[in-house]
Amino acid sequence: GPGPAASTPASDGTAFLRLNNLDINGDDAPSSQAPISIKKKKRRAAAVGPDKGGRGLRQFSMKVCEKVESKGRTTYNEVADELVAEFTDPNNNIEPPDPDNPNAQQYDEKNIRRRVYDALNVLMAMDIISKDKKEIQWKGLPRTSINDIEELQADLAGVKGRIEKKSAYLQELQDQYLGMQNLINRNEQLYGSGNIPTGGVALPFILIQVNNFQITYSLLSYLQFCFLCIISG
Repeated sequence: GPGPAASTPASDGTAFLRLNNLDINGDDAPSSQAPISIKKKKRRAAAVGPDKGGRGLRQFSMKVCEKVESKGRTTYNEVADELVAEFTDPNNNIEPPDPDNPNAQQYDEKNIRRRVYDALNVLMAMDIISKDKKEIQWKGLPRTSINDIEELQADLAGVKGRIEKKSAYLQELQDQYLGMQNLINRNEQLYGSGNIPTGGVALPFILIQVNNFQITYSLLSYLQFCFLCIISG
């Protein structure tokens, strides 16, 4: 057969692969294995690694990942057969799935094969392996490059910059709102006390706010029919 494909070293991160009972492709399933109903799945899920916190499932997925990586190119049947032999061999020092009942049957062959399907589906979804018909090929664990980190840092800096701008704009709106509230309160107090101010600005008028005190004569001549108030700042 073809030689092993180039592979990357396994990392502890593979231990955190989660098996989610993904659907199994029909052309992969052995002919002797009938479709498993949801009730049967729930009832028999404890046959492979039902130890607390899903530790057994994580360890099992780690085994599948290491098995495929070591071969480079393989098939479902090859991986499943080897794992069945390993997990059902009483001479192997494998921790019992039930610590309180170490003499209980550790693993069920059909569940081992089903879990191999689940683990392979997860690995394929994560682009760690690829599948061509019945051949499975190891592609490698995902790597984070320096460029990826730099891009993430640039994105983070951009997000922080947008947050700072929005925070400054929000503060400006709060200051304007506070100024309007103070003006309303002052006018209410003046009119409530009867000390109504005389004079004032007749309507219509235009209020313009500019950053610098710069305004052209053409604009002044255009607005000469009304009162022009310019606030610098």
